Amino acid sequence: MGYLLTTFLLFIAGVNYDNSMILNFSFFLGSLFVVSILQTFSNLSGMVISAGHTEPAFAGSEAKFVLHLEKSRRKDHHSIYCSWHGFKSKAHNLTSDHEVAVTCLLAAKKRGWYRPGRFKLDSVYPFGLCRAWTWVDLDMAALVYPQPIECELNMSSVSDREQEGAVATDGHDDFAGLRTYNSSDSLKTVDWKAFARRNVLYTKQFQGYQAKSSWLKWSEMHASDTEIRLSGLCYWVLQFSKTNEPYGLELPGVSISPGIGKQHEEACLTALAEFDYG
Repeated sequence: MGYLLTTFLLFIAGVNYDNSMILNFSFFLGSLFVVSILQTFSNLSGMVISAGHTEPAFAGSEAKFVLHLEKSRRKDHHSIYCSWHGFKSKAHNLTSDHEVAVTCLLAAKKRGWYRPGRFKLDSVYPFGLCRAWTWVDLDMAALVYPQPIECELNMSSVSDREQEGAVATDGHDDFAGLRTYNSSDSLKTVDWKAFARRNVLYTKQFQGYQAKSSWLKWSEMHASDTEIRLSGLCYWVLQFSKTNEPYGLELPGVSISPGIGKQHEEACLTALAEFDYG
């Protein structure tokens, strides 16, 4: 608006003083504004936007959403911004890179599936006089776990006769064999000799003996509020995972058998996030 007001005042001054130089300059500024509208729109049009991956988060923290911006075949795109629920990305240029990944960190306030909805892409390139924007909804969602809150727990530990002396493949006592390496495995368990021979990564497995498994039960949480109960159970799931102790989770209508490992932890946290006591 300031730019247009200045252009108009210059035009009035040129007419008033019959100054052709001032008039030509005001006409140049007006033409530049019209060209800016077309160029700013052209900079944003033709770009391909696609959904990337999301990462779960705990309530009260930030959930990660990844978007992919892909340039059109015939032109480049400059100074592209992404705005989403208070988050604003840095400027991205799609020139030499055919595709750019934009990481958005959005505040996750409540547990469950977080669907932030539409986000805005905008640009003020090339002159900063105009802004072109578009709203896009890629139907992305991230799972939000309960916020872990430290609390006391009346833990129910059971010694199942069928499990006493059972072999646990994730133990640390005796060597049990090799299996294909997973990205979540520690490098300390990699059989480097086998890798040197076959050029394939293998993970060493050890076996131990389980005596008992601990249960995290909804009924043993003293809090009356549903969210506080889930937050307490979430805290203890993380604690047992850190110590690598076998544990199970029991919720109304949901029962997860005792186990250990990252997949078991994610299964328990997912059950807590999706739990509906209504």
